[in-house]
Amino acid sequence: MTRRTTFSALALAVLLAGSAAAQNPPAPPKPVTPKPAQPAAAMATHKPSHRVREAKPGLLKKAKITPDAAEQTALAAVPGGSVTARKIETEKGVLVYAFNIKTTGMEGYNRVTVDATTGALVANTHKTTPKKAPKKP
Repeated sequence: MTRRTTFSALALAVLLAGSAAAQNPPAPPKPVTPKPAQPAAAMATHKPSHRVREAKPGLLKKAKITPDAAEQTALAAVPGGSVTARKIETEKGVLVYAFNIKTTGMEGYNRVTVDATTGALVANTHKTTPKKAPKKP
């Protein structure tokens, strides 16, 4: 008698599972559509976001201009240059992004500061590293 009851219970469970699967069939897989290829010119203009050092924690949250927009302003001030350092700090009470920009063929670098609230160019100064005098024996 117990075999028959066990078999009946098992048959009932299989029947219920089968009818539940028939009522809720699995969803068909979604077709994968490839993304259109971007032209090479569009890829060349994209610049990755770079890390900006904060002089004090929380300065980036106070800025209204993004670091990438400020960097583009700084690079426009120094044609042919490449950014070697990025920093956000306060100078004379004004929140600014400061960039060191190195130009090929020139000694030293340009220190360019951009206002972090308006995006305006604040300063562009050229700095050179002093040459060390040879040691006398």
